[in-house]
Amino acid sequence: ICANAQDKEKPAPGLAPLADQAPNTWIKRSPLKGAPLSPMLGYEGSFGYDPKAKLVVRWAGHNQGGGGEQNAETWTYEPATAKWTLREPNTSPPGACCNAQNVFDIAGGRFLRFPAFSGSHGWHWFRENYLSNSSVWSYDVEKNRWRDMRLVPTPRPAPLRCASWDSDHQVVVIFGGAGGNDGTIVYDPYANEWTRMNPKKQPAGRSAGNMAYHKAMQKHILFGTQFSDDPHTWAYDLAKNEWTDLKPAAMPPTDKNDAVLAYDEHNKVIVASVRVFGQREGIDEWHYETWTYLHDENSWKKMNPNVEPPGGGQRRRIMAAIPDQNVILMENYVNPPQKVPGVEREQQIWTYRYAAANLKRKANPPSNVRVETTQKGAIIRWDTEPGAFASDVICFERRPDWPVSFNVPLSNQGVMIPSDLGNEFETRDLPRGKVHFYSVMVSMPKKGYSAESIKVRTQPRLVEDVIASVQTATKVSLTWPAAKEKDVVGYHVERAPVEVLSEDQIVRLRKDTLPLDPPSVGALKAIGKFEKLTKEPILETTFTDTAIDLRKAITVKDASYTHRFAMSQLNPDGTPYRYAVYAYRVRAVNKLGVESGAGPYALTIPSAPQFVFAKEDGLKCHLKWEKNPEQGLVHRLRSVDG
Repeated sequence: ICANAQDKEKPAPGLAPLADQAPNTWIKRSPLKGAPLSPMLGYEGSFGYDPKAKLVVRWAGHNQGGGGEQNAETWTYEPATAKWTLREPNTSPPGACCNAQNVFDIAGGRFLRFPAFSGSHGWHWFRENYLSNSSVWSYDVEKNRWRDMRLVPTPRPAPLRCASWDSDHQVVVIFGGAGGNDGTIVYDPYANEWTRMNPKKQPAGRSAGNMAYHKAMQKHILFGTQFSDDPHTWAYDLAKNEWTDLKPAAMPPTDKNDAVLAYDEHNKVIVASVRVFGQREGIDEWHYETWTYLHDENSWKKMNPNVEPPGGGQRRRIMAAIPDQNVILMENYVNPPQKVPGVEREQQIWTYRYAAANLKRKANPPSNVRVETTQKGAIIRWDTEPGAFASDVICFERRPDWPVSFNVPLSNQGVMIPSDLGNEFETRDLPRGKVHFYSVMVSMPKKGYSAESIKVRTQPRLVEDVIASVQTATKVSLTWPAAKEKDVVGYHVERAPVEVLSEDQIVRLRKDTLPLDPPSVGALKAIGKFEKLTKEPILETTFTDTAIDLRKAITVKDASYTHRFAMSQLNPDGTPYRYAVYAYRVRAVNKLGVESGAGPYALTIPSAPQFVFAKEDGLKCHLKWEKNPEQGLVHRLRSVDG
């Protein structure tokens, strides 16, 4: 991405250093004369900030005109230098618009994408949408790799949802969205699990609005809506599964305000850009105003900065906090209907600084916290800055009735072990098969206590990238990467029946492209319950399933997932897919007998080719792609007029 580390932090000519930004100011960062080029990305995309790479991930959105294709481009933006980079990953989710808010998983180091509108503008091959527009995809910035997390059962996260990362519970909380009816839902990326929370009461559903996690309050703050008036400021407490109307002393205008939010962790305030109709420079118009929520006063404050980003349209701003630079970064898409003087179309980037950062130095939280299980306990290890020493190792037990929250900390049961390799803490009497969570605090002379570290758990990580190779109609071979944790002692393999529709049975696919002969799978109609094929954990990272017959048709009766098609969408005379289909997934098991979450399932239909590239050459088009990992495949090409 950059030539060297020195260039990475050096701003371009004409670009003011982020460190020099004054309090309560907005500064335009891109596009600027002499600064790096700014791509025309369109709007309705999403942001997520990777604090390790110091990059903003930007994905999806309308084309620049607003009515054409829904994009699936992956970009990164470097706040310090205003440099944009187009990434060329292995694959991507189906293109989408109305895709704000997606979230960056700081604990796992991945950008998490949830679905939005795909295929409703421009041309999409709906076979891609039917087969891969699942509820979660993750993007690894370092490896430049997208993964379809393929989990069932699953809710259906809606476009224009409200979503925020809960840094204490290390999960994503999602609420609402256009046409959504799931209410409050939570995704745990470590276990790859969804939970419908079903609180006793919750805010009215909405299209747009925004949510941000207030670390000091340990609550998710929800505010705003796109098409209605919601005169409330809501707070959600995940530990209590409780929504509260905060009833602040003062609030921004709430009618169709399309607010976007971010949390300033240095100053402990929510920063909001709010769409407002009213007088601005003597003219009645829609415009943006900057407000902050002050939790200690339970009040909103209009900031009146030096300048506000221009425009006043809906779905044109996305926000991300950049804590290491003490700024809030906002994309503001400007096009002709915004009537911004001197600007026709721009993909503007602005930064806002609320106040100077609190420079009172604390000890840094421990890094690289990790856990290794034993037959009867666990060893927790961590790294610290020179001079720091462990002050507290906190153990949390997962509540039996609550998949995503914890009881109050348990009393510390363990012994500190000095080690040349770092600090260690060992527990020696844990119940087998039960998940415990640990965080570490350290202290230093003159700096006091650090914040808690990221929580680690006595549970293996997901088994991803399972490969299913069909050898014969009665033999499927599975392979997967070995777990990186050295305490993993084996794996369980699970299988579920899958009912499918062929491309010839779906009216839309028949219209899009001429079906193959015989036709391929066009959509997954239903996935049954997963059942274990292994009685005891197996040591190998391979498994052969011979207890199937792909020549026998499958009807799923007890479904964990269904894709409902209206009768008008189906062709009753279509030729069905000629084979049965199964899904396989793998769970790791550690020494303490704890299983991992369910990783993405693999199907007995081949995976989609990855790293596909096309190059025009006059009337020719050159194609290349990476060889599929499944054994015994042959390739068939089909072209589509666009």
